[in-house]
Order: sequence, then structure tokens, then C-alpha cells
Amino acid sequence: MKLINKYANSRYSKMNEYYCEITAELDKLAGLDPNGCWKHYVLCDYEDDCLPIRIPGGTLGSIEYDENKIITKIHVCTDYVVKTYPDDVNEQLQKFIGQKIEIGE
Repeated sequence: MKLINKYANSRYSKMNEYYCEITAELDKLAGLDPNGCWKHYVLCDYEDDCLPIRIPGGTLGSIEYDENKIITKIHVCTDYVVKTYPDDVNEQLQKFIGQKIEIGE
């Protein structure tokens, strides 16, 4: 799973905010406008074996990974900030477990 810098080639690129397949899936599951500016993203600094899942207004979940950057756990809080997830959002995200995290351009 490739992480794509939200602000590539701009002065904000060092904020370490990234889009990926999981954030796109969460946007879709929540019914967010794919062309809108209010989208899910992850913060990536590779320090805690965890990527916080965020949306403007709060952190609502995490992607955990092992020393090889393989995803081991994904969880989203369904009662904070975004209230439009389906009941089985966490189950639907399990398909990403086992994928390797890579930073793209």
C-alpha cells in the first residue's frame, strides 16, 4: 500500500500527511465527496509502529504495522467526528491487513 503525500511538491509536504488505499476506502464508506477537501489521511513519521488515521477535526483510528512495515491491525472509532460509517466499517478494513506500507512520491 503506497502512501502519497497530500501536499507533494509544496511547502506543506513536510507535514507528513498522506493519502492511501485505506483513506480512499474510508472516504467512500463514509460517503464523502471524492473531489472535496474534507478527506481521511494518515500521519506518517514511522516512529511508533502506528499511523494515526485523521480527518480534519480529529484523530479517529490507527493503522498498526510490524518492523517490516506490514499492516497488522486497523481500527476506526465510529462514534467520533465521522458519524456516517457503516456498522461493519472495521470488518471491511481488514482486507488491508498483510499489505506492506511504502512511501510514494
